[in-house]
Amino acid sequence: MIEEHKTWQSINLSAIEQRLAWLQQQPDKVIFCKESGVHYVAVTKERSHIKLSLVEKVNRQTDLLQSVLDFNTPLHLVSEYTQAMMLGLVWQSQPQRIYIAGFGGGRIPLVLHHYLPETVIECADVDPIAIEAATQCFGIKLDARLTVAIQDGREYLEQQNPDMQYDIIMTDVFFGNGYFPHRLATKEFYQLCEKCLSTAGVVLVNLLQRDEFYAEKIKTFQSVFSQVCVCPWKDINSVLIGTNSAILEKDEIVARAKYLQDGYQFSFPLTDRAQEVKLGRELAEAVPTLDKAQIFHDDSPPAGYFDCWLF
Repeated sequence: MIEEHKTWQSINLSAIEQRLAWLQQQPDKVIFCKESGVHYVAVTKERSHIKLSLVEKVNRQTDLLQSVLDFNTPLHLVSEYTQAMMLGLVWQSQPQRIYIAGFGGGRIPLVLHHYLPETVIECADVDPIAIEAATQCFGIKLDARLTVAIQDGREYLEQQNPDMQYDIIMTDVFFGNGYFPHRLATKEFYQLCEKCLSTAGVVLVNLLQRDEFYAEKIKTFQSVFSQVCVCPWKDINSVLIGTNSAILEKDEIVARAKYLQDGYQFSFPLTDRAQEVKLGRELAEAVPTLDKAQIFHDDSPPAGYFDCWLF
């Protein structure tokens, strides 16, 4: 199956490079900047790197990085947490349908769209300006297989046909300097995700480790999925991976990641990310407060949840 797509992928990569060619002629500067709520969405060129950031109107020195692209290697995922999000393919190597809440610069959707030519990728994001920046500056071209709804990520799932099932669901939603919406972190939301999953489907969630409620969010995730893994990146991000399919041991996760790495020839080290996965006792040791953490519910947000973020 992988070999059959090589010619198509070559043509598709050429098309991506053509959409990005104009960037090479630009000087290092801000090449896109538009107002969006309490922020400006800004895209900056620095040598071969394109960076999408949120800049607070009240403090224009802020630079809340959202996405990074190297236009010399557009299929390379620069951020290690985005590489870890691709571990969903370990459980679903040939997904028919993927849903992603949060779009940003569209780095993960672009890579999935390229390597999985028979997969439908549906995305939702509340910020139309970020989507505009992605299509102008990050090589994104929306089509029948890659769509973005300007809509709340949970609301989008709730409105889908009950028979609609996704093989992979991802959430990567932050506002401002790290606010993660409560309604995307509750047991009820993850039950909705589980309801929308195919039999062997998998859910992946990007979290910030500095989140005051980091342990609670993992514990809530564990209350819905029988196998939960965490792939941490330094002390910054962690990607949660949850499924109710057959339990995979660490060596099987690494072996499957290596098979994907060799087959697709990813430019990023998926096998390295698999080796960093923590599950079972390793996960418990990495998050020592997990046993005492509370489970989040829709109708009972914890005290201080909405006060602990700067907007």
